[in-house]
Amino acid sequence: MNLETAPFVEGRGPYWPDACTTSDQACPTAYSGEDRVRMQRRWPGIPVVCRCHPHPAGVKAALLHPGTPLANECDRRLADELTRIAPHSRQAVIDSDAFTARVIRHALAEGITQFLDLGSGHITTSAAHAAVAAHPAATIVHVDHDPHVDDHNLAYLTENPILATRPRTLIHGNAFAIGTLLTSLYRTGTLDPSRPVCVLLIDILYYLEAANDARSVIRRLVKRLPPRSWIAVTHLTNRALPTVDSPVCQAALRRDTDRWCQAMARCVPPHPQASSRNEFARRIADLELLPPMITTTSSWPEPDTTLRALAPYTLAAVGRVPEPTTAA
Repeated sequence: MNLETAPFVEGRGPYWPDACTTSDQACPTAYSGEDRVRMQRRWPGIPVVCRCHPHPAGVKAALLHPGTPLANECDRRLADELTRIAPHSRQAVIDSDAFTARVIRHALAEGITQFLDLGSGHITTSAAHAAVAAHPAATIVHVDHDPHVDDHNLAYLTENPILATRPRTLIHGNAFAIGTLLTSLYRTGTLDPSRPVCVLLIDILYYLEAANDARSVIRRLVKRLPPRSWIAVTHLTNRALPTVDSPVCQAALRRDTDRWCQAMARCVPPHPQASSRNEFARRIADLELLPPMITTTSSWPEPDTTLRALAPYTLAAVGRVPEPTTAA
């Protein structure tokens, strides 16, 4: 068993910013935490050209389909490690995709036909792509900062004669640069500012650097989206909802989530960070939450009734952009 196929050992590297193993040059380690904080406030995407470390999109693909060509050997090794730490990892991805599909169906039923998928990943495995593709009148914009994902998505759409004629847009850039992104989409007519939009912040907000307030992302969306737009948000948590009252289960969730996040630090940055339910509530406080308010990806649009929370445990909520208030 050589280095390329040996499983990762928990608690040992390679973690970012270890040097590339197949290149004379180091990975772009010059991009420190402070650099990444600044980059997430600007339009250009964070450089993630390294292929010696796993990428989140590839890891997700490997969790769903271990033999997929969308994942390289590092992606598959990390998917295996995540599964050893948290056997629920694959099901968590499935639950997240099912949540996305349900949100899109409910939004379409409300008459919303414009969708903005932030941190889309590979659209060949995208639940948002599949759900919107089933509705010819709907349009979707996919945004991702990984150039490898962008290249694959472009090739996939170009080679598909049916999808090539459908109104959908691929954007390579920083999904957190809300102001610049929406200004561009409105100016080019890609999104109609007179009609509601459904924004998908699925499994991405917890990649925001801690120095950048996650609430500001949603606040900027609320300020720039048409009233009655929807925003669907998920977030990794290490604190279960009140339905889980067993101290043993709560402690196991915190332990396994922390281990899961540490393993994900093998990926190119940024890296996921779990939040509490109270912090998640603060981040989405600018929305008019739809019932059942805060729940989980496996439960929405019903309340969460989980009795045993398993990592990675993901909170979910869907809210509307409020109507502007008028002074009395």
